[in-house]
Amino acid sequence: QIKFTLDKEVPFKTEEGYEYLVVFQEYSNYSSIFGIKIIDVSIILLNDEIEQNTYKSLIEFVKIINLYLEENQDIILYYYCDISPIKIRANRKQKLSYQEFRSKIFISLFKKFNSNNYIIQEIVVEDEESENHYASLISLQSNSKKIEKITLELETLLRK
Repeated sequence: QIKFTLDKEVPFKTEEGYEYLVVFQEYSNYSSIFGIKIIDVSIILLNDEIEQNTYKSLIEFVKIINLYLEENQDIILYYYCDISPIKIRANRKQKLSYQEFRSKIFISLFKKFNSNNYIIQEIVVEDEESENHYASLISLQSNSKKIEKITLELETLLRK
């Protein structure tokens, strides 16, 4: 019997010379709990220096994720923003953590370049001991009820 996998790695190099690996990996234990495939998407910087990408490079990440979603319709993508340093303009009026900054950019870009077929659900879990946690769930509109259930579960898990 053939077993199909949703796991995938997509290498990507920006015009600025940063090398990334966009990794899609199934959370099989959660997939069985919620009755839908849940896929973790990670954007991994392979270079040692701190990243500073252009808008054009950030759009490429969204394109890679969109292509994966088009190829795999009945899934929910889970994206957790990491806390590693990035270069942020010093003159920004609003001071954000690296994780919050990544979350806001990712959500705004995804919304800008997607049709009404997909939804992105931001999850923010307040953490009084350290910085807040930022994650997103992305799927077809038809999976909105499942996204609500998963959001409640994630908020509970991330608070612990």
